[in-house]
Amino acid sequence: MSSIKDLSKDTLIYGVGTVLQRIIGFVLLPFYTRALVPAQYGVLDTLATLTFFLSTIFGLGLAGATSRYFFIAEGEDEKRKLLYTSATIRLISYSIPALFLIIFSSDISVILFNSDKYSSVIIATAFLIYLSSQEEIQSQIFRFYREPIKYTVVTILRAIIYPGSGILLVVVLQWGVLGATLTSLITSIITLTFAYLYFTRKKYIRQFSWLWAKKMLKFGFPLIFTSMLGWINNASNRFFILHYQDLSQIGLYSIGNTFSQPILLVNMALTMGFGVLLMSLYSEEKAEDKPQTKTFLIKIWDTYLAIAISVAALISIFSFDIIKFITTPAYLGGILALPFLIFSQILQMSAQITGNGMTLKEQSKPYFWILLVAAGTGFGLNFYFVPNFGFVGAAITTIISNAIYFILSYYWSQKVFYIKRSFIKPATYFLIGLSIAIFFPFYELKLGVHISYLIKTVVLILVLTLPFIFKFVDYNQIINLFNSVKQKIKG
Repeated sequence: MSSIKDLSKDTLIYGVGTVLQRIIGFVLLPFYTRALVPAQYGVLDTLATLTFFLSTIFGLGLAGATSRYFFIAEGEDEKRKLLYTSATIRLISYSIPALFLIIFSSDISVILFNSDKYSSVIIATAFLIYLSSQEEIQSQIFRFYREPIKYTVVTILRAIIYPGSGILLVVVLQWGVLGATLTSLITSIITLTFAYLYFTRKKYIRQFSWLWAKKMLKFGFPLIFTSMLGWINNASNRFFILHYQDLSQIGLYSIGNTFSQPILLVNMALTMGFGVLLMSLYSEEKAEDKPQTKTFLIKIWDTYLAIAISVAALISIFSFDIIKFITTPAYLGGILALPFLIFSQILQMSAQITGNGMTLKEQSKPYFWILLVAAGTGFGLNFYFVPNFGFVGAAITTIISNAIYFILSYYWSQKVFYIKRSFIKPATYFLIGLSIAIFFPFYELKLGVHISYLIKTVVLILVLTLPFIFKFVDYNQIINLFNSVKQKIKG
């Protein structure tokens, strides 16, 4: 199927870009964890969570609105006018939280960290928030115009600047949390400027359109509440940890989250190519029942689960050894949160893949109610789990809320766009993988008994056979997929 091949190509190339972005974080991790104590790591994670929250509100839902109307706008001039309008609104909107953080930096530092010593870090964070408005739309432009190669070039530049700046400011000059924040700021300024001059400036017509502004704001406004629920569902637990525990626990949670990034890489790469191809296939298919679209969705989910759960098992089984080697003993406890966080991301992506029936049938309202139930459940559970189980409790509430989100999305989507497929097999496969992932870090850290590499390798091999046992993939399918990707790249 050509759509599968196109998705494979785009996912692979976007994957290279996203892998590079995350790899540079891992390159700095051994340096940062030796230069920063867990509490300082906790400061960085708290400010990242705050940035996410403010961007959610002041983003005005423009990311979704821009995606919606870009493909509706007729003619290249209208598309470019729409993009310029979206970028302008974001610059104005994001200036509000940025100015607020700058003016009240000392007060915010005291409220969050019981000290005003992080006021300069908060000011630097304000500028990062402002720049993030343009990073978001530039990323969209690369996606809209199907330019994964150019996107990867920009990412390579980031991969060069970020680690060099980080080592200089955090390790050599020992500027601590401020150095880490300035590293992100410097990298954003340089890469944004390069991306604009290199490609995205050609995609703007510098003419503000009130017509497109009204349409995008009207469409995007309801999305603010959905995005806020997403933040509550996946990020608000940091503030529970900060309130009931301390910054060190946030640092451990952050380490667990950092080492779950390989799954996020898979998710990001798939997302960047998946949506456009799905909508194109659905629109072009003439059959009312859309059999090709349904087959496409079945194959994508099966293949995704096979890859994601295999990677998750690999990381979790060897988590004690990996984190001990890369970081310091002070961060080792983070492995207890890792399995829950990494499988939470699998549930998130699974909800996106299997819940697409609502998107295809233009039913966006159910997403709000589904997310409201999931986020409300997770938020409420935090009041029990975080005080009693600390950062591990926060990770547990995350996977519970994402499981609820996935199940509701799956069944609601099936009601409006029924696809005949098994639910029991994927659920069983997921639970087996999760159980194995939880066992190894808890057994090794809590009991202090190191499991031999031979046993770990044998268990991993058994996990790798599960996709074939459950018939999610077969050997010939894998060979054909790699050959098609190889031919596309050469072509």
